[in-house]
Amino acid sequence: MSDELKEEALSQIEMDVLFGFESKEELSDGICDMFCDEEDVDEEWLRQVVAQKIGEHKIDSLTWPQPTDFEKLVKAFDALILQKIVCLHKAGNTKQNAISDCEETVEKLSEAGIKATGYCFYHAQDLERAVDPEIQSLFLGFDSVSQNDDHTIKVGRTIVQILQESGFEVVWNGTVEKRIEIKNMIWQKLPDEQNWGMERVIEILTKPDKKKPFWKFW
Repeated sequence: MSDELKEEALSQIEMDVLFGFESKEELSDGICDMFCDEEDVDEEWLRQVVAQKIGEHKIDSLTWPQPTDFEKLVKAFDALILQKIVCLHKAGNTKQNAISDCEETVEKLSEAGIKATGYCFYHAQDLERAVDPEIQSLFLGFDSVSQNDDHTIKVGRTIVQILQESGFEVVWNGTVEKRIEIKNMIWQKLPDEQNWGMERVIEILTKPDKKKPFWKFW
């Protein structure tokens, strides 16, 4: 592989490892697929780099404060889900992907007899800004299921309240046009076996006793 191609691959691997939503196998397969059309691609080198970067990330995690900002975000999202606001972590790569995933989740809940009032999400492009040391802000998209502005503002206020109660610095101007911003977000997450998408929302809202917290970190 050329030095230029290796640099590109390394940058992508480091970003995906920081995100923490893919296992070593998933990340290795994904990065190999991404560069499969290159004539001189070195899959063995790619897999070695993935393993190395994940190993380094795990060592770094030993010094992380507890709870991490991601763990606090999970707690906040789970609390919002219990209030019938669908919350999805890393919902696709774009706003369009995320909205589609949220709408599908709302539909699945409706089929189960559960009426969601709104949804909230962040996608991969949002995460790129969150892990950037010069930005460190996570922007959240949101809407009401009815797409009524008054309802959407109410959803936004609920999201902001729960985030603030979880210890986050939150900025929002109170309008439907502006996304909710979590400032000074320190993104720290290790790969795990959890499903952070639609299945998680449905599981939380269909548990026999939904009053019990789904996660407890402290």
